[in-house]
Amino acid sequence: MAKKRKEPHPEVLKFGEKIFKLRSKHNMSQMDLGAEVGIDRENIRKYEKGIQEPRLTTIIKFKKVFDVSFDELLG
Repeated sequence: MAKKRKEPHPEVLKFGEKIFKLRSKHNMSQMDLGAEVGIDRENIRKYEKGIQEPRLTTIIKFKKVFDVSFDELLG
């Protein structure tokens, strides 16, 4: 029997959309952003799709790379 995928939390989806928009605004590929944050491209893809929830330390790295407030990044 196929494993049923859990629906992502709406806040995780919103975070992923924000990362995608900021990455696009800065003309960065997933690979570029991954290199800046210190994670691989596949994890960037998972964050943007809402498949994976980021750790606080990763959120802080995104905040620094994009030079935005926590409110802007998470709100």
